[in-house]
Amino acid sequence: SSLIASITSKILKEKSVSKNWGNKLHTFSIGLKDAPDLKYAKEVSNFLGTIHHEYNFTVQEGIDCIDELIYQLETYDVTTIRASTPMYLMSRKIKSLGIKMVLSGEGADEILGGYLYFHNAPDNSEFHKECVRRVKGLHNFDCLRANKSTMSWGLEARVPFLDKSFLELSVPIHPKQKINKIEKYILRKAFSEEKYLPDDVLWRQKEQFSDGVGYNWVDGLKEFIEKQITDDEFSEGIKEYS
Repeated sequence: SSLIASITSKILKEKSVSKNWGNKLHTFSIGLKDAPDLKYAKEVSNFLGTIHHEYNFTVQEGIDCIDELIYQLETYDVTTIRASTPMYLMSRKIKSLGIKMVLSGEGADEILGGYLYFHNAPDNSEFHKECVRRVKGLHNFDCLRANKSTMSWGLEARVPFLDKSFLELSVPIHPKQKINKIEKYILRKAFSEEKYLPDDVLWRQKEQFSDGVGYNWVDGLKEFIEKQITDDEFSEGIKEYS
């Protein structure tokens, strides 16, 4: 997402249409207080000179919206729900400003092997197969999150990395070029020389969105869920359902 913001900022500065927004790009981030993503988002904003909007949420606010969020997402996938929650809350804030469309960096990790576990691929063939599998499943997970978390509030998220022409170009790239000591190496390297981003952001290790918004979010959610039903009650429920 930081690269998308940087590229967009560069385009806006080169286009006369940017005068409609005072030649400024608006950026957004959300997290618990002192969350890792907030720090780096602010650094990117300062570097690019964007109008930055930072939102804080609490674990309780996240928990309070989960029932409605599951209804909107139409999934019980654990990872999707916990990652969608801050995005859902942020989308409400963005829409309240009258903004109807945002850009997001969804898809880059799947296309270019951006997750840490890709380092454990036994060979190049399996690496490529996993990339293809992840891309084909995006509509069930990351894109489902990005689409429904935002559209719940009438906010449209566009995803440049999933443009068909970019997919056709990047999916066939040899795995050795995609991961080289760090995830998404080829993407980071392509934008390193012209300083699209500060080095500590561009070469930052991948972090899950649900962790980046604050580690206490996942821990707090687990603690809440464990209080709702005991292991014995859960086991009995499974027996009845079976």
